[in-house]
Formats: sequence, structure tokens, C-alpha cells
Amino acid sequence: MKTSLFSRDALAEPTPVRASAQAARRGSRLAAVARATATATLMLTAATQLSGCFPVIAGAMGAGVMSATDRRPTSIQAVDRGLQLEIENTLATRYSGAARVNVTVFNKKVLLTGEVKDTNLRQQIEQYVRGLPNAREVINELEVVSSPSFAAQSQDAFVTSKVKTMLMTAEGVPSNSTKVTTERGVVYLMGLVTRPEGDRATETARNVGGVSKVVKVFDYIDETERARLDAAASSQNAAPGEPVGGTPAPVQSTPATAAPTTSAPAPVGTDLSSPATVPTTAPTTAPVPGPVGLPPGRNLP
Repeated sequence: MKTSLFSRDALAEPTPVRASAQAARRGSRLAAVARATATATLMLTAATQLSGCFPVIAGAMGAGVMSATDRRPTSIQAVDRGLQLEIENTLATRYSGAARVNVTVFNKKVLLTGEVKDTNLRQQIEQYVRGLPNAREVINELEVVSSPSFAAQSQDAFVTSKVKTMLMTAEGVPSNSTKVTTERGVVYLMGLVTRPEGDRATETARNVGGVSKVVKVFDYIDETERARLDAAASSQNAAPGEPVGGTPAPVQSTPATAAPTTSAPAPVGTDLSSPATVPTTAPTTAPVPGPVGLPPGRNLP
């Protein structure tokens, strides 16, 4: 019996080989957890800081997302990006220390948020942006404060990342055709959406912690235009013969909605109350593959 007890005790004691194997398994589990945590952190950081990469992340997650592509044609996306960079660089050069302006551009619509030191500066900035040929519309939400703050922006960035994440997983919300900007807890939503899509996106954003208010800055389209834009976006997001900086050419033989002629370029899918029949044959000119060159900013008065 002593031998039997001794044998069981001996088997219960971890040998150096068994202890090493157990330690290796624990290390492997910890490494897996660390990798998962790092991946989630990187995705959250990307959604917060790299707005240009947000469609890629949204497309990868995909759950409940109605559209996995940007409804803007590639030429409009290029104009939007160039316009935003031009405004940001000009304002940073001219008003360094006197203003903190966040510039968001979608479908040639420019949203200005942030802080300026006085009313005169606020008007100057708006006048400069309105004078740019590619700026279709300007929404000036700049607040006048005696000392613009450049430090307390991390909370707004965090709120933006949470709203983007919720929109990615919300059913019936085209998150890749929606842009999110947060200023002092106020969330601004831009995009090409139908009214039901805009309402769902607004309700989703309102339920995110840290959001004090939601402001809709959407361009609304009807279901026919939504289907047309989604079909065009699915075809590499560029229609044949699409003019640089203009509205997309029709991609099917059915009549498409056309915007009224104005001094500024017409947005995608606006003024749906005046439909017009467009030619069924698109021009044969090839689309411009690269970014669109933009004229330099105008001087302020």
C-alpha cells in the first residue's frame, strides 16, 4: 500500500516537463488575448483619427450595413478631399492661434466647427470658404470665444469613434455614405441618405454616451436615386464619361434626377422635386483616375 500511495503522490507532483508545458499554454492564451486587444485598439484608433480609412473598416465589419460603398462618385470624393485640405491649410496659415477650425466636407458641402476669437474673424472665414469655386454650400457652426481652446478635443474624438462604431452595426444605415463630426458633445451628421436612413442614423447617434445633441446636415435623396447611386457605387464608384467635379453620369437607361442649373456645381441627388430626363447614352470620355487639381484659395478682403 505504501508503494501504491507513493506512486499516486509521485504522479500528482508536476514534473519539470509538465510544468513547462502548462506555462507554455498559459503564455499562448495570454498572447492571444493581447493580440485581440491590440487589434480592437487599432481599429478604434483608426476609426477615430483616419476618417479616410473609415469606409474600409466599415466594409470589413459589414454586419447590418445597408451599403458597403460610398455613394459619392470618385471624382466628387477627390474634390471633397482636395477642398478640405485647401481650407485647412489656408486657415492654419492665416489664423494660427486665433482660431481652431475643424473642416468637414461631403458632396461639396462644407461644415465649419470649432472656435474663433471674435465675430469679425468668423465672418472672414465663412466669406473665404464661400468664395471657393468647389464649395457648393457652407454651414458655419463656429463659436466665438475669447480664447480658442486647442487642448480639450480628445473627448470629442472619442465620441466620434463611438458614433461611427454604432453606425457601422446599425441596420439600414449607410455608414460609408455618412460622415461624423463632434464638437463639444454636439454630433453633426453629413451624407447622402434617404429620410428614413437619416432618421435611423440620428436615433442611433442620440443613444451614444457623451452625445448632447445631434445636428443633421444631410443631403436627402429618394429611393430611386438611392438605388441608382448604390448601383453606380457598386460599379467601382465611377460612371463612364463622368465630368470632373460634376454630378455623376447616368448608369442605366431609366430617367435620372437632375439638379437645377445654378452658379455652383450641382450636388449628387439634390432637388428631387424637379426630375428631368437625361440621355440614355453616356459620353465615351474615360473618367479621370487621379485626384482633381484645385485652384488656390482666394485672398480675404
